Amino acid sequence: MSTALRAVPRFLDELSTFGGLKGTDIANITDVSKATVSRWKAGDIKPQPRSELILSDLHYIVGRLQEFYEPSDIRTWLYARHPQLN
Repeated sequence: MSTALRAVPRFLDELSTFGGLKGTDIANITDVSKATVSRWKAGDIKPQPRSELILSDLHYIVGRLQEFYEPSDIRTWLYARHPQLN
């Protein structure tokens, strides 16, 4: 498995562990099917560039929020409306 294919499953595991996100959450955020997320996690396929960018941004945001919140709170934060962020 190439380095790029190994990075995506690691990102997904970290989003689950540190962000409390499930496959369905990631599918909704990246606008793909849950089956596609499962294939990413298995390393069977690589995300399209748009989805890779979203995953990268999501990983960064979860990492920053991890400094202040527990995983279940991070998941809630990601779904909440934030007037300061429009």
